[in-house]
Amino acid sequence: MQIKADVKSITKLQDYFFLVPDYQREYVWKVDDQVEQFLEDIDNEYEEGVKDQKSYFIGSIILVEKDGKYDVIDGQQRLTTIVLFLCAFRDLLKKEQSLDKIQQQYYKVIEEWLSNFDMDTKETQIRLDLQYEESKGFLRKLIQGEPYLDEVTASIKKMQQAYDYINQYLLNIKENSLESLTEFAHYFLTKIELVLIESENLSSALKIFETINQRGAGLNAMDLVKNLLFSEAKEPDFHKIKEKWKNINSNLQACREEDNPLRFLRYFLMARYHNGILREDDIYKWIISAEGKRITRYEVEPLELAAELEKMSKRYADLVNATQLMKDGGNYPSVTRIGFINKYRSRQHLILLMALSESCTLEIIEYLAQQLESFFFYSNTIGIQAKYNERLFSQWSVKLREVLNSDDLENVLNETIKPYLKERLGVFRQSFLTLKHTQYNPLYRQRYILGQIENTVLKKSGLPEMGLTFFESLQIEHILPQTPKDNLLPAEFSDVDDYNNAVYSFGNVTLLESTINQAVNNFNNLLGDWFKDKQDEYLKSAVTTTALLNSDYSIGKNT
Repeated sequence: MQIKADVKSITKLQDYFFLVPDYQREYVWKVDDQVEQFLEDIDNEYEEGVKDQKSYFIGSIILVEKDGKYDVIDGQQRLTTIVLFLCAFRDLLKKEQSLDKIQQQYYKVIEEWLSNFDMDTKETQIRLDLQYEESKGFLRKLIQGEPYLDEVTASIKKMQQAYDYINQYLLNIKENSLESLTEFAHYFLTKIELVLIESENLSSALKIFETINQRGAGLNAMDLVKNLLFSEAKEPDFHKIKEKWKNINSNLQACREEDNPLRFLRYFLMARYHNGILREDDIYKWIISAEGKRITRYEVEPLELAAELEKMSKRYADLVNATQLMKDGGNYPSVTRIGFINKYRSRQHLILLMALSESCTLEIIEYLAQQLESFFFYSNTIGIQAKYNERLFSQWSVKLREVLNSDDLENVLNETIKPYLKERLGVFRQSFLTLKHTQYNPLYRQRYILGQIENTVLKKSGLPEMGLTFFESLQIEHILPQTPKDNLLPAEFSDVDDYNNAVYSFGNVTLLESTINQAVNNFNNLLGDWFKDKQDEYLKSAVTTTALLNSDYSIGKNT
């Protein structure tokens, strides 16, 4: 493997014309994160007025020469930000009416760095050409000083925001004096350095990339896995992998998890390949281990693994959105209910739901979700910590990988969830009967539990069940009021603590419409007929379990 590595200042990058291939990731640096840190790091090193500034190293760029230009295999985010920086420099100098000779020279140097006229082709060549689809020619227009009037993608938006942020940063320097700006330009061009690593071919370049990032320090494991797949794939398959990765990113964006792709990757691997819990910091190390290579087969079938990641990212996104739905109408009602009982930000259940085969039906996923809904009702009632659930799920997912139909699923459930719950039934009953309703905080979870009790009564009574949206419209009513009038308690309670134990027990709350709840709030004189007054109002409720608190309400005979 032939490798050439040289330290170059930014001004020396003028010896190269760079291409970011279309299979590479789009511009993702955020203004309030990487761009701000980039400027802050430079600002900490730069000392205005100091004659002999120290050089400042900002990283490496991995390149492969191709037809006189250089494909950027790693470092495109940094390189794009440098180009945005120089565009902002140029644009500020261009607006000045009178530049002295030195300032004119800086303007000329930056202009020639950004683009150069090729006499052989009779065309202007830009220093950095972004060939991925999301760029839409934005950077070319910016370099050429032309307005951009086409579609604004997420990548373009980030580039525009970065340019605006850098422009404001340079304006603040310019407010001191134009000389301060050109002095800073001199530092930026001549003292900021990178290592340019030139490799003989793409395969070698990706191996270098993998080696540099072995510990995942520079990039997260999701980026490293992507480049692993490219390094093992045949070049004709690059476009296919690029499209699949684009779809993966789109799926994660659809569930607003594009900023945290490692959670998806971690759950994907725990669900489908790894046995046991896998921490984010260990993802890449495991994938490139002998076991990881053997199980995932990415070296032999990189395109197949990319396709599986694509399909599972769609399932992951659909299930995340279902968990967060907080209302009726989704394709996975049991998953939505898991969001209520286990909180809408919970994700652990996805380990098991993603373990099911790619071809399994929506009905099978939904049936497994029903069992998980019961599981979380048990575990939350008993008070089992979430970390213990994840350990269980990582074990159960191994069995679920073999499920092809509903019979297979039932067999796995009979070996896993059902005996686990049955073993804890006695503890569950004891816990439920002595429960404080705050055990089910936040309030949307309390409404869900009371709503499920209501629906059980309706179902057993042959009446239509109500939806989540209905229960979310209701309020939590404390039958014994939280604030008795004049703090006077009935004789049944020995002291305030005894009363509070009753008030905050789960048996003291019910669901009630807000209009009725306003009326019953007035009945808090516990020395009067407060309960009879409340019962009269409860009878007006559309909630059966609340109406049943009034003995005049009945459903059929002997109920």
